Amino acid sequence: MSELGIEEVGRLLSQPRLNKDTLVKLLKKAESALSVLKQDPSLQAQLKPLCNSLSKNDLLHHKDNDVKLLIGICCSEIMRVLAPEPPFSDAILKEIFRLFIGIFNDLGDTESPFFPRRMKIIENAATLKCYVILLDIGCEDLVLELFKTFFSVLRQGHQNNAFYAMLSIMTQLLDEIVTQPLVDVILRNLVREEKGKPNELASLVIKNFEHKLEPFIRTYLNSCMLIGKSSGKVLGKMHHRVILEVFRCSPQILFSVIPNLTNELASDHVDVRLEAVWLIGQLVSLSKFRLGKDYPSLFVEFLQRFVDESAQVRIAALECVESCIISDPPGGEESFILKAIEDRLLDTEDKVRVQAVSTVCELAKLNMQSFPSEIISQAINRLRDRKVSVRKLVLQKLLDLYHCYCDKCFKGIIVINSCYEQIPCNVLLLCLNKDTDAFRPKILELVFAEDLFPPSLSPEERASHWVAFFSLFTPPHIKAFNTILSQKKRLHSEMQAYLTLRLQAKEYLSEEAQDKILACFTKMSCHFPDASKAVESFHSLHQMKDKNIFKDLRDLCNESSTFGSAKSTRDSFIKRIGSKHQSNSFFKALLWKCSHSLLNCEIVRCLVEQLLKCIKNREAKDADSIFELLLAVSTTFPALLKGTDAYLVDFVKLLSDEPNMSSDKCLQLLAKSCHHLSIQLSDIYQYLERTCLEGTRAEAKYAIALISSLVRPSDKIFTVLYKRVKDALFKGCNVPTVLQSFGQIARFSPPTYDKYEKEFVLFIRNKIIVSDELVAACEDSSYSEDDSCSLSCQYKIYGVKALVKSYLAEKLTSRQQINEVFNILSGIILEEGTFKSINISEHEKPYLREVVVKSILKLATKWDSYISPDLFYLTILRAKDTSSIVRASFLQKLYILLKENKLPKRYACAFALASMDSLGDIRNDSKRFMTEVLKKLGEKYLNIESNLEKEEEKLTNHPAYIVVYLVHILAHWEDFRPDDSLDEGGYAELSSPLIVLLKALLGPDILVGIENGVGIIALFLVRIFSAMLKAEDAIDNRCTQKLHKLSKIGLIVTKTLSKGCKKPSDTSPVILLPSSYYKACARESYSKENGCNEIIDDSFVKRILKAHDSSSQASSEFMGKTQSSSLQSRAKSASSGSQNKPVQNKNIEAPKACSRKRDECSDKNDKNENNSQKDKVSSCGSGGANPMTVNFQSLTGTESDSVILIENENPPKKRNCMKTIETREEKTNCSKDCGEKLNSGAELVGRRIKVWDPFAMCYSYGTVRSFCSEKLCHEIVFDDGEQDLVILDDEKWETVQDTTAFKEEDLSRFHPNDCSSKKTLGKKLSHASKLKALSSREACRIERSEATDTFGEDEAKEQYSSSDEASIHLKKKVPSGLSSKEVTSLQQKGRRGRKRRV
Repeated sequence: MSELGIEEVGRLLSQPRLNKDTLVKLLKKAESALSVLKQDPSLQAQLKPLCNSLSKNDLLHHKDNDVKLLIGICCSEIMRVLAPEPPFSDAILKEIFRLFIGIFNDLGDTESPFFPRRMKIIENAATLKCYVILLDIGCEDLVLELFKTFFSVLRQGHQNNAFYAMLSIMTQLLDEIVTQPLVDVILRNLVREEKGKPNELASLVIKNFEHKLEPFIRTYLNSCMLIGKSSGKVLGKMHHRVILEVFRCSPQILFSVIPNLTNELASDHVDVRLEAVWLIGQLVSLSKFRLGKDYPSLFVEFLQRFVDESAQVRIAALECVESCIISDPPGGEESFILKAIEDRLLDTEDKVRVQAVSTVCELAKLNMQSFPSEIISQAINRLRDRKVSVRKLVLQKLLDLYHCYCDKCFKGIIVINSCYEQIPCNVLLLCLNKDTDAFRPKILELVFAEDLFPPSLSPEERASHWVAFFSLFTPPHIKAFNTILSQKKRLHSEMQAYLTLRLQAKEYLSEEAQDKILACFTKMSCHFPDASKAVESFHSLHQMKDKNIFKDLRDLCNESSTFGSAKSTRDSFIKRIGSKHQSNSFFKALLWKCSHSLLNCEIVRCLVEQLLKCIKNREAKDADSIFELLLAVSTTFPALLKGTDAYLVDFVKLLSDEPNMSSDKCLQLLAKSCHHLSIQLSDIYQYLERTCLEGTRAEAKYAIALISSLVRPSDKIFTVLYKRVKDALFKGCNVPTVLQSFGQIARFSPPTYDKYEKEFVLFIRNKIIVSDELVAACEDSSYSEDDSCSLSCQYKIYGVKALVKSYLAEKLTSRQQINEVFNILSGIILEEGTFKSINISEHEKPYLREVVVKSILKLATKWDSYISPDLFYLTILRAKDTSSIVRASFLQKLYILLKENKLPKRYACAFALASMDSLGDIRNDSKRFMTEVLKKLGEKYLNIESNLEKEEEKLTNHPAYIVVYLVHILAHWEDFRPDDSLDEGGYAELSSPLIVLLKALLGPDILVGIENGVGIIALFLVRIFSAMLKAEDAIDNRCTQKLHKLSKIGLIVTKTLSKGCKKPSDTSPVILLPSSYYKACARESYSKENGCNEIIDDSFVKRILKAHDSSSQASSEFMGKTQSSSLQSRAKSASSGSQNKPVQNKNIEAPKACSRKRDECSDKNDKNENNSQKDKVSSCGSGGANPMTVNFQSLTGTESDSVILIENENPPKKRNCMKTIETREEKTNCSKDCGEKLNSGAELVGRRIKVWDPFAMCYSYGTVRSFCSEKLCHEIVFDDGEQDLVILDDEKWETVQDTTAFKEEDLSRFHPNDCSSKKTLGKKLSHASKLKALSSREACRIERSEATDTFGEDEAKEQYSSSDEASIHLKKKVPSGLSSKEVTSLQQKGRRGRKRRV
């Protein structure tokens, strides 16, 4: 179309009321004509009609969008053709630009067919810079609207021409003018949450006009930070994001703004500090931002936020540095940040500590090789945090870090680092935490199986990491690791047992098989967190019919399964049961537990291959670690070593030729797993024999064990080996190793040793222990395993160990020389006879005594029946040895054996002796040991009580029975003189061990789970002490008085400590005391002793307790200083059967010698050494691994009171127990209310009554003579002749039958049946006749007085509350031979004790 056509279109458009179609048709013609025209200002005349038509008739305000678009494109083309002078007035231009902006609002619709026309308009505007005209005509508001439109319509799908057209227009306008509203629009789009083209456009605008925009941006940000105001309310709340985004595109704009963040960091408002910390963290993550170098004051204030008072701020500070890249060497700003993070690992808030660990892990992942190991260690230590929740979260973070570490090691980025290998070590220690069930071994097993290593890690890499962190194990780690393995083994065993039962039963299950299966379910359920749900899930498993499910379980338990096969089996199992099964999570855990997911055959083979490399390269340390790991595995899963036979045999041969490496661990490994290996003894015997003669002691020990495992019963290898070892010993060749071989041969082959037992014992005694002949022959030997002892001392120690091992064989039942062995051991301790000449220094003697006393304890686990009271005392006294080394070692060994139930409980009294030790550690350990042992004994007693049929067995198995032996030991101390010269302080020191033991026994933790456990123990102690008060010392009668005093003290202390406890009913009358220590007490002796003990009463014992409590705070030195010579002399009798009599040691006091009659019996018993073990019982209640039955002789008669009956004579080696029999008549009801009795004054006249006397602690008997109605009192004539006026309403009284006198025939029924001789009967009748002069009232008072001394006031009230009981006990309790004056005096004394009521 030519210019003439454009004019014609212009005239047609000027016509009024044109419809839309016409307008569209004409405008399209105009658009088409204008599009072909080039820029030519001379065409203004031809285009004027069109321009006039477009500016008139309100076409610019047409409502139709299509028309608007065509008008806009025509105006745009006209401005292009006639540029640079537009042919429109200012008003028209304003409307045209407004029309353009309206058209630009639809630029977001890139799919519209009109999008090209819109793009043409904006491209023309950008090219012509026509929008600058808006500034000339004063249309800044349209400029602002244009900016907003561009940012709102710009999309990610727009082509670059649209983006750059908008950028060009904005650039043209900003070159001319910059206003705060424009800056606000730009910044608002800069911080849009949705990142895209608008954000990019704003960033480019700021970057291109940073010099012009800087004043506006700086003013805005400063107003936000300093004044708290901004030009826009919404934008003012996000000024931190503005700073961050502006810094990304043009950091120099903020050079003067960022320092003002210091004020926000120091703000009083927590939310302000939080936002400031967040901003700085984001800035620090940018490589352009050097906080420490560029803004030192801000950096210092930022570091202060790590110790902010708000935990939220501290957490925010830690979160901010997670994205930091640690690239500078230590000393830069990173070192300060790391130090601040390290301090937060010990923060007081739980969440802060967790975030600190998370931050450390994230930073460590960025640069594992150079990240400070100290901080990693501190983070790992948070696994021991006091809060369980913290430990759980820290565990997740550290396992994620360990995964990353393993991946980088596998890729070769880093090498194995012990710092990161500490993670599994410390995770393993979690199972030792007893404050929660969240980290039990059954839980941590799954952690190690599923989460420790990345699933894709190869067996070779896993083996390398196992070796790396196992080399860091300490004894607690090994204990935890073995616990996990042992629990896994138990689950495997029960699962295999269940699968076997199911396979055998096939379709029908018998009742017995069902019970076994239920038992398997119960045992296996203990390995899961929720045992009850586990049982239900096992029942659900049992109901499944698919046999392949159980085949999968059997395959998983197979030791030959690999990681790949186990994974496919687990996937197959889950697929069969279905992923939506209600017990799906349980079955997943079960599958992991059944799998060999910790260590399987692949890893074991890799370990063995690595071990071979270490041996060849002479890397002894790494080889030892691998051996230790394989030993731990072979203990529970020895079958995992299948296929490694050739390697292990090569190890033996290689190590035997390597002087710098020991083969003991290899031999131990072979001994444990040889049953699963195809090894022939002939292949390695020559190496084993050479090891027994020339190797170390450890190598010889395991070499003998390996030979024992491989030898056939018909072989005579041990006989040949024994002769060679014997020849080497007699020649003095490598004595320590040869002695070890001797002991091991005797242990594993008792028949071989039996032939040479006597010869060997004498050789050890005469050539090694007593003599230094072999030491002199080996003067040039450099063999020494212990630098603290000389070679002579070491030989003696090794000799004792070899001697003891020969008597500890499992199947050994008898030994001819056991008594001689005990004589040797006691002689070494006492240094008597030939043992006095032992040539070692005073410094070395404690080491020898330590070994000897531990040897006695080991022998006691099997030969306790051969340990005499003398040797028992000598052993127990090691708790007060002069050497702290001996004391500590003895108590530790004793504790272990008692906890393992290998020793009789009587040995536990040693803890009481050590409880007042001068050394705090020993004192505290002994109290702790005693408490734990007593608690275990209490649990054992409750478990076996229902299974014990004999009442005496229940009593002797009671944990409180220990006091029987402790009191006997204390009674034999020389400083405990039989006179009454000691005050309460002296008695407090002497009885301190007894008091400590009683306090422990009367604690709440001994008999747990039964009602009134303390009261039951208290009653048992009362009966024991009462029995001992009626017994004599069977070893030294001179100690009987001291024995009774201690018993009296113990009785009152028990009453005091158990005050307030409910007294249980006493249903068992039998009291047992060991006859080797106690014997029946003669009546005259008992009466005499009872008078000697008058000084010990309640008030005296209370002063003893007070003195004990005050002295228990300081270390007790009394026991170590005052071991009496009486104990020393009695210990000598332990060696009386030997040829050499020991000489008394200067420091150690031994027991006194036994009586002549006892020695004669001992000589007689020596002839019967071959008696069976059954007849050799040391004491009642012997416990341990070898239970013994105590023989109690049946009693043919009983007494009416607690009279001790003992067998006439017991052989010294057959220690039975004495019996104390308590029988009671049925009690009358003493607690009836007085209102139920005859309380009418007239009715009581002439009646016999008994009135309770609170001072005499008994009833007074008498007859009511009269009643006074005015004073409401009765006149009573008592049996002793006195008359009293008594208000019976205020008294405790009862009516009784007439019992004014006793006849001899009434007393005869209380005589013991076994006392049938006429002489004895005559004496008793004579004694009964002397009692006729005593009234029943005084006799009862005498009885009550003695009962109070023995049982305490409460027990006395219970025991003697009726006249019938008084009659029963009358016969025994009234002393024999009383004159009439003594009786009268006793009557007057009793009457003075009664309180008058009127």
